[in-house]
Order: sequence, then C-alpha cells, then structure tokens
Amino acid sequence: MSLTEEEYEAIEDLAGCNYGPNRIAKYLGVDIASFMSAWYNSESEVRNRYDKGQLQSEFLIARKRKENAEKGNLTADQQHTKELERRRNEDIKMRLLYGGAPIIPI
Repeated sequence: MSLTEEEYEAIEDLAGCNYGPNRIAKYLGVDIASFMSAWYNSESEVRNRYDKGQLQSEFLIARKRKENAEKGNLTADQQHTKELERRRNEDIKMRLLYGGAPIIPI
C-alpha cells in the first residue's frame, strides 16, 4: 500500500484520537481490505504510524496529567497514581511471562 506523507500523518492524528483502522481507511478513502492487511502487518508503515499516533497522544495526556498532579490537582494525582500502578503491574506480568530483569520494589 502506497500512501503520501500527508496520509501517514493523518493516520497518526486519527489513531491518537482513538479512531480504529477501519474508520481511518474510510476517512482516507482507501481500500479497506488493503488498509487492514497493512495494519495487521506489524512491520508495515501503516501499523508503525498508527502505533506512533496512539503513543504520542498517550504521552501528551500523561505528561499533562503529571504536571497537574505536581501542581496539587488531587484528581490528576489519583489518575497518575492509578496509571503508574497499572503500568507497574503490566511490567511485572510481562517479566513473569517472558523473563527479564528482576523486579525491583518501589
């Protein structure tokens, strides 16, 4: 699948807004089956841009939540703490399932 740089940037933006691959294909006006085939290929540029868009959005939101927590916003602090705990549990699960560095208590 050959897309322009503008279309790849649109994939990043739409993925960051939680649009699924089907809806992105419709938005771009490309063949849905071809787009989905590229999306399922973890090595494709479509999938890399999709994942990048989600990661960028997640980072920007987490950074803002962290800043608000540091300023004393209790709701942001609770959300940040909950996300930290969720991420730590996910890391522990991955280490137990796939091996890796020992778990260091915080």
